[in-house]
Amino acid sequence: MIDALVRAVYFLGYRAFRFWWYLRRPQVHGAFVAVWHEGELLLIRNSYRDGETLPCGRIEAGETPRAAARRELREEVGIDAPETELREASDFALEFEFRLDRASIFEYHPAVRPAVKVDRREVVWGEFVDESELAERPLVPHVERYLASRRATSG
Repeated sequence: MIDALVRAVYFLGYRAFRFWWYLRRPQVHGAFVAVWHEGELLLIRNSYRDGETLPCGRIEAGETPRAAARRELREEVGIDAPETELREASDFALEFEFRLDRASIFEYHPAVRPAVKVDRREVVWGEFVDESELAERPLVPHVERYLASRRATSG
């Protein structure tokens, strides 16, 4: 019951933020983590918006993108990755939901597949998905752009 109430607050709060972004057109900077293990990528789904994404979130004042990536990975899916193992993968800006998003994307390649623990409030689902299935997934634009740049550099 509490989880459903918290999800409703996230959902309504996100709608209010989108309205504010529509009026203000802010620029934001977020950190994303692409966790890869044996050809599979960890995707999550948030309770407040459509589409699948990577663990991610806003970079706080005074925080480095790498530190924010590590924090978000721990908060959203319970994975505690050493900062030194988060490799810079991509950095770009795109217009999304009435704001200019700068995305700093890091890759993490753990030796052992980590357990994924979602809170069922902000993040309602998280699983590793085979790379061959990614094109069929409902991915947010940030993840699509990251994967396109990854394919371009590896192919």
